[in-house]
Amino acid sequence: MQILEGIKKYANTDRIALKCDGQTLSYKELEKYSESIALFLKQEHEDLNTPIMIYGNKDNLIMACMIGALKSGRAYVPLDISFPLDRVITVKEEVESKILFNFSSNSKEEFGDNIKVINAEELERIFSKFTGKLSKDEWVKEDENAYILFTSGSTGKPKGVQISSNNLDNFIDWISEELNIDGSEKVIMNQAAYSFDLSVTTIYPGLTHGCTLFSLSKKTLSDYKEMFSQFETSNMGIWVSTPSFAGVCVTEDKFNKEMLPCLESMIFIGEVLPKKLAAELIERFPNTRVINGYGPTEATVGVAANDITKEMIEDESALPVGIPMKTSGIKIVDENGKEVRDGEKGEIIIIGKSVSKGYFNNKEKTNESFYYDVFEGREWRAYRTGDMAYYENGKLYYCGRRDFQIKLNGFRIEIEDIENNLRKVKNVKNAVVIPVYKDNKIAYLQGIIQLKEENELSNIKNGMIIKKELGEYIPSYMIPRNIKIIDSFPTNINGKIDRKRLMEDM
Repeated sequence: MQILEGIKKYANTDRIALKCDGQTLSYKELEKYSESIALFLKQEHEDLNTPIMIYGNKDNLIMACMIGALKSGRAYVPLDISFPLDRVITVKEEVESKILFNFSSNSKEEFGDNIKVINAEELERIFSKFTGKLSKDEWVKEDENAYILFTSGSTGKPKGVQISSNNLDNFIDWISEELNIDGSEKVIMNQAAYSFDLSVTTIYPGLTHGCTLFSLSKKTLSDYKEMFSQFETSNMGIWVSTPSFAGVCVTEDKFNKEMLPCLESMIFIGEVLPKKLAAELIERFPNTRVINGYGPTEATVGVAANDITKEMIEDESALPVGIPMKTSGIKIVDENGKEVRDGEKGEIIIIGKSVSKGYFNNKEKTNESFYYDVFEGREWRAYRTGDMAYYENGKLYYCGRRDFQIKLNGFRIEIEDIENNLRKVKNVKNAVVIPVYKDNKIAYLQGIIQLKEENELSNIKNGMIIKKELGEYIPSYMIPRNIKIIDSFPTNINGKIDRKRLMEDM
């Protein structure tokens, strides 16, 4: 694996691998501690080829556990402390893990039987007792699982996406070139939870090429004053986050090039990047690339990206989500699986080196979404994303989820079509549209709006103004019946807008 070679290489320098809440971990320490963990796993638990679990947030030593697992030939399963204990137990039973590195405040007993729970004190004993190096032959390699990320399943049971060493090496090659991660001592923001695939954009290319991961703990993220203070001293060169997180940051007037003078690039994957936010970021950071990207967890984080220009923002179309990477094909197909012409909408199919082998221990769901298809003359794994898009001039334009299509009063409506047009309304900063059900049927649509500029008008008056202007962009049957104004959108641990919570609050 490239990341293991990179850490070994930079262990011969004085470079810092991670910084979090004033604590640092050097490449030398990361190499040493991860070797100890790998030896512990091989010598004490040689017969256990099941994945190891890691439950925590941004502690620097979590990275040593991840890397140690890879060196021992095992996949790791990262779970953030925002995950309730019941969900951790569910994942434990699913992967039949026998080892859990615990960086939470939960006691060992709370994780149940049949698993060895290793807390901070035991980790220190492992570092003291197990010294030396494992052969590279033991490392995770080729199509073996490197990590398993659990995403929400439609049944309520989480699905484990398996990502291999090959998947990751392919991603590292592409994203490193895209972001100019070239071995110089750059600082990359490490904000996304390790249970969210966006974090891979920081971890894998960063540690492969000797960067410093500037980690933002849950504690820091809950204290904006402290967070912005850390930004000012971070020397951050590359920003990695969802648009929602950047949307929170721009509420601070001082969030600009003076606060982050070294910032080269900002990359956004995981959500739609609103034009108004992109425009504001370009204005505040005129010498910084603002990059819009696309990719599902099942295809190793990202498979397409492009720089956003002022011309794109002024264009009537949505912002493009990128030009596909060379080693994975993206085709757009209709309901019958036939490729559509440029400009026509269809479902995104991803084929090639980025595609996962499927869901862990879930053959039925794997067979529903994964199959084999031809890309550049040979068969590769392929993934049906459920995302809708179209091509224009070689760029990919995202149009929302296939399952976000609804029928209301006989009309087929794409929820995200309404949201994109709501964002065109003058005083709308961001928008979400929620279908409201009655007697198991969609009764009407509710628009939830964050204003660009607050005013003294009532919710009803603001709603009337917004709906009137929205009528200039979409047919009347698509306009939400109700408009609700909120100060800010709730976000989940992945930094995305929490639609489920919005629905619960209605």
